[in-house]
Amino acid sequence: MARRERTTALPRPRPRDARPQARGGLLLTSEETLRLAILGGAALLLVIVLALIGWRWYDQNFRVPEKVILQVGDERFKLKYYADRLFPYAQSVASSGINLGLAEQQLLTELENEAIVNAIARERGITVTPDDVTNEIASQLGVPAGGAGTTFDTLYRQRLQSLTMTDAHYRRWVEAQVYRQKLKDAILADIGDTTEMVTLRTIITTTEDEAKAALARIEAGEDMGTVAQTASKDLNSRQKDGIMDPEPPALLPEAVRTAIEGKAAGSEVIGPVRLANGDWWIFRIEKRDPNATPSETQKSQLADLRINELIKEKRSAIPIRRNVSSSDIKWAEEHAD
Repeated sequence: MARRERTTALPRPRPRDARPQARGGLLLTSEETLRLAILGGAALLLVIVLALIGWRWYDQNFRVPEKVILQVGDERFKLKYYADRLFPYAQSVASSGINLGLAEQQLLTELENEAIVNAIARERGITVTPDDVTNEIASQLGVPAGGAGTTFDTLYRQRLQSLTMTDAHYRRWVEAQVYRQKLKDAILADIGDTTEMVTLRTIITTTEDEAKAALARIEAGEDMGTVAQTASKDLNSRQKDGIMDPEPPALLPEAVRTAIEGKAAGSEVIGPVRLANGDWWIFRIEKRDPNATPSETQKSQLADLRINELIKEKRSAIPIRRNVSSSDIKWAEEHAD
């Protein structure tokens, strides 16, 4: 009997399928896998680019303009407000030959002064209401205040458009003007109707040599008024033998004010004294009147001088912090017009 071949119950190995396998029945070749990888990378790159564009738009339209670049006490100034003020300020100082770079720095100082004046006024109990601001705008436009459809409304919209400024920013600017005017009115009331006035006889020259030559003529016995008629460069006083209009001492040039301090009217000739503008003065005190009546212009100048003194005093007592970079200034320039 032939012997049967024994077998085992173990399964026989099957040949492997050479085709690509994928989960879920999806079959991908190596070429398709590479293609998907490229598409995925491109999609990721697109997302990154869009995110950067979105961030740039947010940065330029929200984060940057909302940056506080100046703080004076509790009052804050954002970059977007600075940009709105830059165009009209640059226009106002252009006739003085001030370039844009200097105007940008001066505007920061101007905003500081406005905030300081606001603080001084509030400390004195001065308030400014929204109606005060509206009425001041109407006064500047030369028409009565009014609502929608009125001449005031039309002119005001034109003003905002010409200045490329928002309503809120323009009202804030005008509010500062009203605070200063109310403070000035209070100071004018303190000045009153009389103050000390000084009358000088002067000879004003361009050079020191000219001043010394004029002084030598006076010391040689020539009448000072006669010398003034020929040697002084100031046409107004020269026609009056050198006599200048009476002035409060505070309004005289600093060098002159210092030279006459504590001196009475008399025959003493003072000078030559060099002024900050380079001119040379020879002068004599003709009259001191402790109870003279200043003109309205002089009273206004005295009030402005007092406000400047108050600003200087307050600067040392109020915290001022600037946080403005060159990129901030560039953004302001780009959005100022």
